Amino acid sequence: MIIEDIKTKQLLDLKEQCLKNDVNFDSMQKLLNSEKVKKLQKRTNYIQQTIEGEIDKTLSNENK
Repeated sequence: MIIEDIKTKQLLDLKEQCLKNDVNFDSMQKLLNSEKVKKLQKRTNYIQQTIEGEIDKTLSNENK
């Protein structure tokens, strides 16, 4: 399956489950999107910390 097909199928499944359980689909979709953004920001922050750590280590080794 193509990634877009999988995403579409997952959204349709989510919508079906929301209807079945009387949950607002739009709210659920917003919550899922906010979680995605939070995970991306966390990973970006970790990468930035790693880069800064390497720069600091290199600079401290040069000063010795």
